[in-house]
Amino acid sequence: MTVVLIDVALVGLLAVVVGRARAAWRHPRARIAWLGALVGVIALLTQGTVVPLPVLDGLLGGSNVLKLVQNVLTMVSLWLGIQAGTAPVTARVHTLRWRFPVLLGILFAVVFFVAMPVRGPSSFHFIEDAVRTSTGAWLYGVVHMAGIALVAVLLYRSARASLPGVRPFFRVGAVGIALGCLTEIVDLTLTRFWRPNDVVSALFDPLFYLGVVAFVVGILRASRAASSIRRRGESLLRRLGDLARQRGVQRLAVLSPDAPLDSRLHALRVAVEDAAIASSAPLTSAQRALLDDVDAHLTRQNSGVRS
Repeated sequence: MTVVLIDVALVGLLAVVVGRARAAWRHPRARIAWLGALVGVIALLTQGTVVPLPVLDGLLGGSNVLKLVQNVLTMVSLWLGIQAGTAPVTARVHTLRWRFPVLLGILFAVVFFVAMPVRGPSSFHFIEDAVRTSTGAWLYGVVHMAGIALVAVLLYRSARASLPGVRPFFRVGAVGIALGCLTEIVDLTLTRFWRPNDVVSALFDPLFYLGVVAFVVGILRASRAASSIRRRGESLLRRLGDLARQRGVQRLAVLSPDAPLDSRLHALRVAVEDAAIASSAPLTSAQRALLDDVDAHLTRQNSGVRS
């Protein structure tokens, strides 16, 4: 079941990476979500369902360092998913506030190497096996799971700014991931200090990976919505440009062609109406309807899906 969920999430993220590659190339803002999907693909590939885990870990020395890489990539992918919905329209990958994921990644690495200097041969259940006799493995597992749970909480909070059709998937995904992390912390603690419980041990995979799948579905729906919104905005800009030329409105030199689409739409919409007022030539009903369409587009509840 776990393998199936991992592969479903992998296919979904690959669809985003391939399907949104053109948008990411043309629109810098879209690269945030695209990069998040790409990092997620790499993180899922390290699970060993496609390429055997010992092969991948062997490239890093064969001492389970792949587990650390996997954990950091998962955290970064989720964090980028949050940024794709909450960062300003003018945001770019290099302008994001990277301090949080960098510090969290450093914390993971420090605890990993300090608490577990000896890690043994490559294993998918490396932490679960090591925690039976190693308090250091328990400490790393708790720190890592707490960090991912924190990112999931941030994802849940950020989802309130998403489109209604996207919001439930992000929130269900965030809840699943957070609950999965909490059950894993309980399981690791029971295994290390008391007696493992089979029911608790079995909860992590379905909760966490169903959460990941829901998160991926949210990304797919958000990507589709973003493409639809962008196409509508571009269509409105072309129609508004035609109207501006008909009424003798010059293109605005103050705005760069690289300015966000909504900014260009708003500026041209204001210029068209100002020109109509200044020339005492009222807009026709069809022209007014076009401006109303532009207003509806600009005032849409679109936080989390940027055009």
